[in-house]
Amino acid sequence: MKPDPIRIFLPPIASGRQLIIGANPAPSPSRAPIDGANHETTEQRLWSTFWQEFALENERHERCHVPGDGRHAVDHHWAQFADKLPRGARIVDLGCGAGIVGRTLLNHRSDLRVAGVDWANVPMEGLPNLTIHPLVSMESLPFNDGNFDAAVSLFGIEYGNMDKTACELKRVLKPGAHFSFLVHHRESEILREGNARRRALRDLIWGRMKAAFLAGNTTDVTRQRQNIRKQFPDEPMISLVSDHFIRNIERSRAERHALWQKLADSLEPEVLLLMHLERAAKSAVEISAWLVSLFSTMSFVSVSVLPRSSGEPIAWNINGMR
Repeated sequence: MKPDPIRIFLPPIASGRQLIIGANPAPSPSRAPIDGANHETTEQRLWSTFWQEFALENERHERCHVPGDGRHAVDHHWAQFADKLPRGARIVDLGCGAGIVGRTLLNHRSDLRVAGVDWANVPMEGLPNLTIHPLVSMESLPFNDGNFDAAVSLFGIEYGNMDKTACELKRVLKPGAHFSFLVHHRESEILREGNARRRALRDLIWGRMKAAFLAGNTTDVTRQRQNIRKQFPDEPMISLVSDHFIRNIERSRAERHALWQKLADSLEPEVLLLMHLERAAKSAVEISAWLVSLFSTMSFVSVSVLPRSSGEPIAWNINGMR
């Protein structure tokens, strides 16, 4: 019997991904060494798979979902930052992913030169003046002292160790170099979407819905779908997963368990990524303590909020000078 395909839509951190349950799994990322010795950690492999899957899609550089009118505000922020840089400035992009910040800067100023680093095995395809270095830790940058005129990060630097990263930034930036980091804000819509999706997936896969499906109880599956939908009315996965379960409810218990396990295995990476997002985001209470090492290593640091037109936070806006 052919597998029953079910399309799973992507988390807010990466709009556009589709995963087909029952299809062949995505190829595993390479496990190249880091710093000549260590290999990818479990978390690195997770992010590597994330980026390698997206490398197969169109517009694969566009992997940073900002809800509502937030994208315009983010793009405007980078355009303003680019305007104050000297001609031919060299920029390091921390946690670059597929290079969205570098592309945005270069679309505004083609004379700039951007070197992106990411600890995951991200796709290396770039543009003229954009170089992406995969499997590179921001805590141990492979660049000479005083090599860069600026540093940037969009939802990347907060995933690393700020104490070590701040020391590396002081080393590789020229005196007077500018930096700008947009960091996940715990009260942003991105975090609300991510947390809601993570909780919905948890309830769909590991909650009472699992017991209802494994028991072969169509009525209970329908009831659980209604309960979950009340909590998460905008989550498309609720109908997709529950319909998938109902279509297969007549199978044997062993077959149902195998189907559930395949679904759980397929969704677990997304749940883990959303957990990392929650862990990396900073609240108003957390942000100052997190930035202590940056305050102590840089000559000037300012902290503000990049808002949407409604005033709702998009991200923390960390700017300053070496």
